[in-house]
Amino acid sequence: MTRYRLATEVFSLPRGGEHLVYAPLLQTSVVVNGAALNLLANIAAERAVTRDARTRDVLDLLLELQLIGKANGRRRTGDAPPASPSPAGGDEGAAAELEPAALRPTAVTLFLTSACNLRCIYCYASGGEQPRYLDEGVARDAIDFIVDNAVADGQTKATVTFHGGGEPTLAGTVMKRCVEHARRRCAEHDLELSTGTATNGVMSDAMRDYLAENMTSVMVSIDGPAAVQDLLRPQADGGPSSAAVERTLARLSASDCTLGTRLTCTTRGLEHAEETVRHLVDAYRLNTIHLEPLFACGRSVGNGLQPPSAEHFVDVFRACREYAGPHGVEVAYSGAHQASLACSFCQVSRPSFNITTEGDVTACYEITGRDDPRAETFIYGSHDPEQRSFVFHQKRIAALRRLTVNDAPRCARCFAKYHCAGDCPSKRLYPGADDAVVARCAINRRLTLDQLEEVIRCPTTSAAAI
Repeated sequence: MTRYRLATEVFSLPRGGEHLVYAPLLQTSVVVNGAALNLLANIAAERAVTRDARTRDVLDLLLELQLIGKANGRRRTGDAPPASPSPAGGDEGAAAELEPAALRPTAVTLFLTSACNLRCIYCYASGGEQPRYLDEGVARDAIDFIVDNAVADGQTKATVTFHGGGEPTLAGTVMKRCVEHARRRCAEHDLELSTGTATNGVMSDAMRDYLAENMTSVMVSIDGPAAVQDLLRPQADGGPSSAAVERTLARLSASDCTLGTRLTCTTRGLEHAEETVRHLVDAYRLNTIHLEPLFACGRSVGNGLQPPSAEHFVDVFRACREYAGPHGVEVAYSGAHQASLACSFCQVSRPSFNITTEGDVTACYEITGRDDPRAETFIYGSHDPEQRSFVFHQKRIAALRRLTVNDAPRCARCFAKYHCAGDCPSKRLYPGADDAVVARCAINRRLTLDQLEEVIRCPTTSAAAI
């Protein structure tokens, strides 16, 4: 009898009459029969196994793939989970200015306004209902902060993007002044400047030209053909938005910016998603098309909108990806990234540096104001007008840095946990969202498994069969 041990975390997934054994931290997979799976189960249970003519080849392959090792052998050092941000130090009981070495972002997202020229019937932020605008002085101080950090840390690039609970281009004058200020500050220190914005696509021709000529990247929201788009994303006066969005896509498609689109998929919109993706791929020069299922919050709750079923979303996503791929367009979904390993879903746990219209610092794009029920978790700082800088709440930063898959017990036995990284923290923490989170987990697993199957079919990857 010989004792072996698992050398890394492994998961077993049914695959027809066989089983897929997957080690995410090694990015290694192996297709096994029942006998080999039983052998591996015995090793996982720390039971001694017999090395004989029946098991020798299997054991040798598992050793070669580094899925197992001798019980008294040295453990691998390269199979630890992806690193998580370390907790912040200092006084955790009160708001205080964080030591520069502890939080030095070189990118900022400015939420220029909560005003909006659309009234999307599912808007997470109820955009346009309570118009607020970011003070230009606060925006400039935020830009100075990231540029100074980049210089102090010897970085070569700074990033300024525009987002928020409204339409950024409605604050076009401040947007332009922010870009000019960032360019001037970056030029002083020979830094590369990256600029970007998310937009609903409804704007003047002059603003279209400005984005085309001044943004590094633009993400445009569009939910379907005219009938669907105009129903789900009407203008504030009830008028259609589809024609304006198509004009924006056409103008940006003719520019050098990195262009993407986002489809928020309701039960109705998903019926037309494949048609929409085909149109976008055929008509415009796109880099990515993001498909995301509706998350019921904000206006969607009052309007009774529902997200599509996980099964339907996955089927449509697969069809869209199959069409767009050969045209060089990536169809993406936020919860499935099999090619990468991470413990953090997004930048929330760093935390990311985003400025709300009230001058607060939020870690999440979806937490746009103090009235959000999750504000005490995600808003971790504010602007200090006297110092013309920002103060941070260290206890909240420490809590944000714990929002990783390593601190999510429900993820412990999921093979996809290092690829979805526990999924979106703001959705996980939304009151009453348990069913929606479960549905997203189902999507994450199925699409991650799709990507894993593609790896297995590729002869150059670390997959084997026994």
